[in-house]
Amino acid sequence: AFTDLNTNQWYHEGVDYVLEQELMIGMSNTQFAPNGTMTRGQLMTVLHRMAGEPETKGQSPFADVKAGKYYTEPIAWAFETGIAKGMTDTAFGPDSDITREQMATFLYRFAEKNGVDMSQEAGLSGFEDAGKVSTFAKDAMAWAVANELIVGVTAKTLQPKGTATRAQVATVIMRYAKTF
Repeated sequence: AFTDLNTNQWYHEGVDYVLEQELMIGMSNTQFAPNGTMTRGQLMTVLHRMAGEPETKGQSPFADVKAGKYYTEPIAWAFETGIAKGMTDTAFGPDSDITREQMATFLYRFAEKNGVDMSQEAGLSGFEDAGKVSTFAKDAMAWAVANELIVGVTAKTLQPKGTATRAQVATVIMRYAKTF
């Protein structure tokens, strides 16, 4: 039903998976926006759906997470479980584009909370931009690369500070689900 998806593109399997599993929806009735950016609030919503949409005990402490938004409960859940932290103590940045290293970090924490063996790590030195991975994301990126959840934007680059597209997130989520 999405006019902007191409079954011949690299993302086809991942996007089909997240749509079939009802983990992601389109940006409209006709547009999935595979090359569009993914926000921090959108990823929390996907992870919340993956967890079976558990109820939250309270609210998040973030002033920029307003009541009644699609991401309100997912962000509260992610904060309660320790999967997500804010950009600051009082700001989450729900509408901010998510970086590839943030995506890996949230997924790493999600996996850890779900009892996944986190011991497998890969060296990142084969990537020209490995030194650009933030300290908070090093373990998560090493784990994601070791488990082939993230294979690099190119054979030599991770682009850790680059914005994750909706197609990239869909593919990483599919790889995670099929691996764990």
